[in-house]
Amino acid sequence: MSFIIVIKKKVVFNKMTSYHGGKQKFGKEIAYQIFSNSLDRNIDIKGYCEPFCGMMGVYKHIHDIFDNSIKYKAGDLNENVILLWKKLKTGWKPPTKISESEYNEIKNGKNSALKGYVGHQYSFGGKYFKGYAPKYGKIFDSQKVIDKLSIMGKKFKDVEFKCDDYTQYSNLKNYIIYCDPPYLNTESHYTSTFDSEKFYDWCIKMSKNNIVFVSEYKKPRNNFNLVLSIKNKLTGISPSQKKSKRKSKKREEKLYIVN
Repeated sequence: MSFIIVIKKKVVFNKMTSYHGGKQKFGKEIAYQIFSNSLDRNIDIKGYCEPFCGMMGVYKHIHDIFDNSIKYKAGDLNENVILLWKKLKTGWKPPTKISESEYNEIKNGKNSALKGYVGHQYSFGGKYFKGYAPKYGKIFDSQKVIDKLSIMGKKFKDVEFKCDDYTQYSNLKNYIIYCDPPYLNTESHYTSTFDSEKFYDWCIKMSKNNIVFVSEYKKPRNNFNLVLSIKNKLTGISPSQKKSKRKSKKREEKLYIVN
């Protein structure tokens, strides 16, 4: 059974950490579909894993749905994002304000938790170091975001974070695996290329011993079955455009289960 949820989405900078392609706006809907579509599977669920965890837009809801009897894993190719979550687990809080000169210094500096935070939160549209966002109307003070991240850091104390690509989880068995990869024919911000076909092959292989869900715009293969479709509107695509002339892009996010 598939469901369609209509959401009008705009880039809102002050409610949660900015992350290009993230699922902050409709992560709850995705999480509940993952849960409900896992219940009727004949599998003894041992854990939950996100190989492309990003800013945990879905994960934060999954963690509330499932109990503490399962294991939790999360990975990402961006080391700075993983360093961020690891440090947030210790109670660390980023600075509430970052100037443009500090932004550029952090951008060119060594990998760190702060770089993972600033690279998205202070960049236009959440695109990793793609322009200092306060120049284009983003709120300069990020205290509200930090408060929410602190809560999430405490919540994720039992999550095992690792930096690597999705294949680091190739040996998992009896897991629910949710993948939010770079979409087919779209820009990948951390790698020059992403082999979608190779990734789909991996998903099919992993579905033999796990429950695998994938977010995409279009159906990847015949054995990817639609369980959720979310229509959304995204505004504020390019910092080079004047705010009054930025056009909205209509997109339809889809969630598939691999059979």
